[in-house]
This record gives sequence, C-alpha cells and structure tokens, in this order.
Amino acid sequence: MKRFIVYLLFSSLLVSTSQTGCKKLLEEKPKATAALGELDPVLLEQMIIGAYEPLTRSRGRLWESTVGLGFELMSEYADGGPSQLSWSNYNNVMSNPNSLSQPWTTLYEAIGRANLLIANLEANTSLSDSTKKRAYGEAYFIRAVCYYFAVRVWGKVPMRLKPIQNSNDVALAKSDIPVIYDQVITDLKFAETALPNTVAAINAGRATAGAAKTALAEVYLTRGDYQKARDKAKEVIDNKTLYGYDLETSLTTVYSPTLATNKEDIFSLKFSQVLDRGAFMASYWADSKAKLAGYSVSGNKFGGIMSWAPLIKNWDSLDQRKKFGLYTSYIINGVLTPAEIEPGIYDVRMGKYKDPNAPIDTGNGNDFYFYRYADVLLIFAEAENKLNGPGALAYDAVNRIRRRAYGVNINIPNATVDLATGLTQTQFDDVVFRERGYEFLGEAKRWFDMVRTGRATQLITDVRAVMPNPVRKPIPTKFLFALPDVELQNNPLAN
Repeated sequence: MKRFIVYLLFSSLLVSTSQTGCKKLLEEKPKATAALGELDPVLLEQMIIGAYEPLTRSRGRLWESTVGLGFELMSEYADGGPSQLSWSNYNNVMSNPNSLSQPWTTLYEAIGRANLLIANLEANTSLSDSTKKRAYGEAYFIRAVCYYFAVRVWGKVPMRLKPIQNSNDVALAKSDIPVIYDQVITDLKFAETALPNTVAAINAGRATAGAAKTALAEVYLTRGDYQKARDKAKEVIDNKTLYGYDLETSLTTVYSPTLATNKEDIFSLKFSQVLDRGAFMASYWADSKAKLAGYSVSGNKFGGIMSWAPLIKNWDSLDQRKKFGLYTSYIINGVLTPAEIEPGIYDVRMGKYKDPNAPIDTGNGNDFYFYRYADVLLIFAEAENKLNGPGALAYDAVNRIRRRAYGVNINIPNATVDLATGLTQTQFDDVVFRERGYEFLGEAKRWFDMVRTGRATQLITDVRAVMPNPVRKPIPTKFLFALPDVELQNNPLAN
C-alpha cells in the first residue's frame, strides 16, 4: 500500500511529540510540543514528518482540495458549475475574507511546525551536525514553499520565523512582498546545500536538493529574474542523472494512484488509498457515474472544462495530454455513454486524476505535484528565451515535452511534432505559455501563470467573448485574496 509507513508516522506525531509528558496529562503544560534540546534521532524524524503533515492533511482544505480544485477553477478554461460558482467570480472570492480561512490555518500550522523544528535544532547539542543540517534543510524547504504560496495568494502576510510560545507572540505586522520573497530565497538557498540528492522510495515526498533548486528556479521566474531562473533550471537539467530525474514516457505512470514515485517526480504531496489519507481530486472532477466509468469511487461533479475556451479549442486532438486529461464520454458495460456536463456552462470533464479502486473519496491515491521534471524544462525554456531569444537550447527543452505528448522518442528530433522554427521571441514566449497550459492542466498552476505573466485580464476577456454565459467569469479587478478573519481577529497588527 503506497507510503503506508509514512502515514503511520504522520498519525503517531500527535502522541510522539509529547511523550516526555504523557504520564502527567493533567498537568498544565503543552502536550503537543517537544521541549527544546531534547531531540533524539527518533523524535527528530517524527518532527520532520509532522512538519510536512499539514500540507497533505485530508480535509485540511489546503492543496488536497481548496488549491487543487479552486485555483484550477480560476483558470480561464474551467468552470465550477452550479455548486462551485464562487471560484469563477474572481472579485467576490478574493474579497471574501473567509474564502481561504481554513487553508490559511493549515498553511500556518505547517510554517509553525517548521519553525518549531528549527528552534529545537538550534537548541540541541547532542545530534550530529550532518543530521541537523539535513533536518534544517527540510524545515527551511517547507517554510519556503508555504510562504511562496502565501505571498502569491495574499501578498503581504505576517512572516512568522519563530515559534509562537504564548499569546504575546501573536501580534505581528505584515511583511512587504519583496521581504517575503527574499526570505523564501534565503531558505531555499540553504535547503539546496543541506538536502540529499535523492531519497529512498519509502521516503518519497521528502524534499531533496533538486526540489529546492527547482523551487528556486520558479521563484526567480516569478520575480522576473530570468538569469537566475535560467541558471538554476539549467543546473537541475545538467545534473538530472545525479538527482534521478527525466521525463516519463507514460502519463499513466506520472499520475498513477499506486506508485510511490517516478523519475519525473521532483516534489509532490503524497496521498494513499487509505481512508482519510488520500486526495479528493479524482472525486471532485468526476460525475455521478465515476465508478462505472473508471475514474473514481464516487463523483462530485464540482467542475468541468469549457471546450470553447481558446486554449482548449485550439488543442490538437492528437496530443496525448488532451486524450489523457479530458473526456466527453466513457464506456460503461460495453456502451459508449456521454459524460455528464452542464449545458452552457461546461461541456468537457477533466480526468487527469483517476482512482476507481480507492476505498472512499477521501482515499484517492493520486499525488499532487508541486514540481515535475517538465517544470524544469519549461522554466528553462521561458527564461532562456527572455534572455537570449528562441535558440536551440530553448527549443530543445520544449520539444522534449512535446515529443512525449505525441508519443514519439523524446530524444530524437521529429519535424511532425517539434515547434516550427523561426519563431520570434514573443511568439516563442506565447508558445511556452501555451505548453504550460497543456502540460499542467489540473495541477493548479494556470492562475498563477496568468497573473505572473500579466495575461489574466486578456485571457478572461477572450474567453468571455465566446462563453454562452460570460457573467460567470467577470473581468478581475484584483489579484490577491483578502486576509481571513481568523488572522485579523487574533492578530491586531495584521489589519
């Protein structure tokens, strides 16, 4: 069963981090924290796993659902249908302070656990330097990816870098956006030097040096520092053998609900076919015939894809990514059956996540990717083109992904699927953006790409022109969410 041991450790954290006080549970002292300086190798390992746990917590409403579903529905090509209309109403959802209240709490819990781990390491004198360095690397990586998400979603946020010891520590002013990015970069730069190049399959989902470098490359790209983004992505590409990375030839392998990992996996949140240890994504996107159609144990029909959106309309039907990720019908008992749609709202279902053998909708085993090797290639291609125009290196990075998409040899040029030569710098940039849309469909990257490239308003304008009901996707007037009430009520300096 995929990564079951890891999840046992997740479950045991609540007990194991308080073992020193478990015999005196009635005493008025914190029961779920480890006393500074008392770390041993076993407790350290459990604390590290505990720092990851909020990110993959079932019903934590962070990446397993709110981000994975909601931010994907904010893409110009998706619609949430009757039950999820709010995600397409950009201005309302971003103005509502409680749209992301639960994700906020879960996110800061991960940050808090990372900070607690760092504080324990700083106070410890018994663990070896090498053991502590790797642990620091994981803590800084977790904190960095959390703040990278936060700064793109909310902008200015309180940047907590120390554990909250008492109520006096709660009040903290918001940090400016550049300050937050600087801290993210600082954390990731340390992590890339401290983390191992690889981890065993049983530890899949733990951060590595390659994951930190890839995250750095994306952060630099988001900040418009194309030279550093290009160089960091190139560093991963040049050392892909060291890290064990490459493109998988089969999309079924990449999105398997049972495999622990694969060579394309750089960093992903791990889910298992275990009650309340899985993701919701397969169920969220499927319809009421999910089980019979082979997509999930059940279907919520929480959204679909609009075939009239330009990105989807212009998608080559021979592209295997389209065949794998989108469907309008399925075979049930040997009969071709139309998939359920919402006429005038969306007419295509998204089936990238498939797990009909899950025990329950909270037990889908599909992992959620932060970074795949495809990310590295496309980050490199975009940054290289911005710096030097569409040269051979940039073309090659994109063409490798396109060859995989069309089922031909990744390493051999193929005129039938490779990009047309002679593109201008602007044309190539548009092509990279298009390929990111195809490659990462369903992976909650599109909205962030729309915003960071300044394309959001135009893309939504374009899709509104062809939507049967354009009022469902108003032109956005803001691009950051309001801070949730849970923070404003507890932190007077955050207002």
